[in-house]
Amino acid sequence: MDRDILRPLVDRVLELSAAPEQDRKKELWARHQALLPTDKIPVCVTYEGIPAPQWELVFGADHLRCSGSLARGIEFDLKKRIWVAENVGDDHIVWPHLWVSAVTQERRDWGVKLDWLVPKEELGAKQMITPFAGGIDVGRLTRPETVADEAATRERVEQALELVDGRMGARLLYPTMGYAPFEVAVRMRGMQNLLLDVVDQPEAVHALMDFITAAMEEHHRQREARGWINCVPDASRRYMAMYSPWRIICAYLPADFGQRPPRLADEWAYVTDQSSAGLGPRMYADLINRYHVRLAVPFTRGSVYYHGCEVLDYKAEIIKRLPNLRRFHVSPWSKVEVIGPILEGKVVMEVHAHPGRVMFASSPEDMRAELRHLVDAAEGRPMDLNLSDIHSLNGNPKTLGVWTRIAQELAQKP
Repeated sequence: MDRDILRPLVDRVLELSAAPEQDRKKELWARHQALLPTDKIPVCVTYEGIPAPQWELVFGADHLRCSGSLARGIEFDLKKRIWVAENVGDDHIVWPHLWVSAVTQERRDWGVKLDWLVPKEELGAKQMITPFAGGIDVGRLTRPETVADEAATRERVEQALELVDGRMGARLLYPTMGYAPFEVAVRMRGMQNLLLDVVDQPEAVHALMDFITAAMEEHHRQREARGWINCVPDASRRYMAMYSPWRIICAYLPADFGQRPPRLADEWAYVTDQSSAGLGPRMYADLINRYHVRLAVPFTRGSVYYHGCEVLDYKAEIIKRLPNLRRFHVSPWSKVEVIGPILEGKVVMEVHAHPGRVMFASSPEDMRAELRHLVDAAEGRPMDLNLSDIHSLNGNPKTLGVWTRIAQELAQKP
């Protein structure tokens, strides 16, 4: 039975989660997110994004033994948590609960259909079917709605708890439209058309961005009214647990959480619009950042995370104006030595090593040199060290542990 297969995995996760080391990690991340002094730089390997086929290098082919789809998802999640805790050695926290997504019925068409043309060729590229290919027409748009199937959600949670014999809790993840209006605009109009529009008819782009942003604002207000807030207390009620792909990992729980209805300000906003990478600073400020400002306003506890894998050196001065900004993604294509002085130590820098070099081209000495440069360039400003966007393990999963060991050595503060 699936429960019998999951039982030893649950045992091991509960054992790992109860270790004193987990409390140290929680306090490390919470202090870090609060801009308080820490005894080391947090280190994070974002293993959650590694494609499923790559895990066959770790667990072998056809390694999942459970039969049910929900049980197989739980099995895979628990196996990855255990392996990373035992073999990678970063500052991930092993939480003693399951993450369960709410069952929703979503209308995503915005009044117009956003779809993809899927090629028949196995390795062919998908293409967007853009409803505004002939021109922006905001009058055709309606605001999307998201409806939860409460009965199906309860059933899913009950099934998950039954599979683990009720020995682990379940934490619901609620759907969110996100905080990336330009990405939706691209789906509607197409990137090439938009790059012409920002020059030829910026007023039409503004109208489109305003409509999408207003729809997102209303969506998040409705989430708050329904209690769909992704803020999960841990057992101590001191910390909030974050779903793992968020490199926030953990933060302090609001002191009055649970004594009043949950608020949007209790969670973290993931603000991004990477498709706007081709816009210069002035266009970015006018056509993108002004709408991000509106979306960032509710997060009054300082829980806005700005994500951008593109070069942000010339836009950091603009992005730092976002209300409530607390984390800033510094990709391998951005420079810590440029962005650090701009943020003035008032924002955590989420600093990333180059995953391609680490996994394919770096010796341990190369890894150390890159990490040493990143740490030195920060000049003591708040930062964490990250290895993410790992699309291939290059046949050697142990590389993750090698990188982490070196990162942890350099992460120690005097």
